[in-house]
Parts: sequence; C-alpha cells; structure tokens
Amino acid sequence: HAADYGIIAIQTAYLKTHFTIEYMTALLSASKNDTDKVAHYVADCRELGIEVLPPDVNTSGWDFTIEDRANGEAVIRFGLGAVKNVGQAPVQIILDARKEGGPINDINDFTSRVDLRQVGKRALESMVRVGALDRFGERRALLEALDQITAISASQFKAALCGQLSIFGLDDSVTEEIELPYVKSVDPREKLEWEKELMGLYVSAHPMTAYNEVLRKKVTRYSD
Repeated sequence: HAADYGIIAIQTAYLKTHFTIEYMTALLSASKNDTDKVAHYVADCRELGIEVLPPDVNTSGWDFTIEDRANGEAVIRFGLGAVKNVGQAPVQIILDARKEGGPINDINDFTSRVDLRQVGKRALESMVRVGALDRFGERRALLEALDQITAISASQFKAALCGQLSIFGLDDSVTEEIELPYVKSVDPREKLEWEKELMGLYVSAHPMTAYNEVLRKKVTRYSD
C-alpha cells in the first residue's frame, strides 16, 4: 500500500507541476458537490496564479472548464454544477440552447430559447444570486422580475407547442418584451453572502478587500 500511494503521489505531483490548470480543473470538477473542497481548491488555484471566474450561463458548463482569454491567458470557469440547487437537467437545457443557437444575447433571448419551466424557479434563482446571469442585468432586478421572466418563457413555449407559429418563428401575439425594473443594486456584502451560501466561497470579491490597504500598513508578518 505504501508503494502504491507513493506512485500516486509522484504522478499527482507531476501532473500538478506540468499540467497545472488542467489538473486543477479536473480536481474542482471531481469535487463540485463538496463546497468545502471547492473553496480549498479555488484558494489553491489563486496561490498558483490561476484565476477562477464566476459562473456564467453563456460560458459555463456543468463541470469546471478551461477558458482562453483574448490575450491568450488560460483561466478556469466555475461550473454550474457546483452551484447549490442547480441540477444537471436544468444545466443541460441551457447548454442545448447555446449549442443550437450560439451565445445568448439578453434576457429576452434567454426566455425565448431556454424553457424555464424545465429549468425551474429555484435553480434559476440560485444562478441569478451567484451572478450566472449578470450579463443580462443587475441581480436584484433579475430577482424582482423572476416571476415575469418565468411566466413569459412558459407562455412562449406553450404557444410553440400549440402551433402558434408563423413561418418566421413565434407569432408576435405570443411574444412579450421583458423590461427589468429600476431597483437599487444589491449591497456588495449581501452579494458575497449569496455566493458563500450557494458556492461555498466568495468569487466576485472578498469581504476583506476593502481593508487590504490598511492591513498592508498595519500587519508586519503573516503566519505560514
């Protein structure tokens, strides 16, 4: 047993050294249902200089994935499967919509292409709270409009099922534009609490970030 564990340790060290981002992505994906482990491995990524981006309905998969930026830098994108209350079936519906029609442009495009009846309100709300729909609007505005968003999506897919289609797609009579309400943005601390609750860690920022400058001036030594 000692010899076997020694071989595994050497192989693991080799992979982490020479294929760091691939190794960490696989490790995060394998542990996505354990928030404590995810938080630990994300912290490890940051120590290794690897950025972990928040979940995004337009770019995230079920698992953690490697994403190439325009400047050639490789980063890790948070998997939707690591968000509490979000099952594989709802994620697959979103992935299928992206595969069929490409990137989702806005909230109206999202409701018309993704059958939110199958996604479910609880899963959708959790994705909004962790920032997976930030590209479509402010989190609080999306939460305020959640009933409207799900209702419009349901009506459009029901209409399509009943055959209320024109040769150009959905008939104008069954479409409705969503206008997000003007509401106060979510307090940064509350936003971080949502992320901590549903993903096990802070992704968009950290509660101590605002005090970094003060700490740099006051703290003379850190424990290892």
